Amino acid sequence: MFYRRLYIVLGFFSVGLGLLGIPTPLLPTTPFLLLAAFFFARSSQRWHDWLVGHRIFGPYIDAFRRKQGLTKGQKFRIALVATMTLLVTGAFSPIWQARALAIFIWSTGMIALYLSRTAPANNQLATNQLVTAHLATPGSATADAPEQP
Repeated sequence: MFYRRLYIVLGFFSVGLGLLGIPTPLLPTTPFLLLAAFFFARSSQRWHDWLVGHRIFGPYIDAFRRKQGLTKGQKFRIALVATMTLLVTGAFSPIWQARALAIFIWSTGMIALYLSRTAPANNQLATNQLVTAHLATPGSATADAPEQP
């Protein structure tokens, strides 16, 4: 009982850190959400289902499970927030070393984001899943039909 409550508290703490990681460039989102899913899976099926089915948090976990990467929309939002944050940091920094560090962090982040795998959009993913499921269904017209001349 103690561990169950502890895991629920740690799960919400991880969700909070993941939420903070969405607008913060140096704080990762996905690892904290995966940690929260881990804690909720061991403590409460209700909270686990809520997290995995959440309209904001769910896609991060789903993309990791499918090993597909981030969607173009997620990459765009990450790039936009990181750019704005580091522009503000560079603009208000009194020393040139901090500006150089902000440029370095932005550059490496954008390169990593560009080189990372891009997942298909949700509607494209759903279409691909439907086509694959239809073709894999025994007795479907296209799965077992011989070629006609």
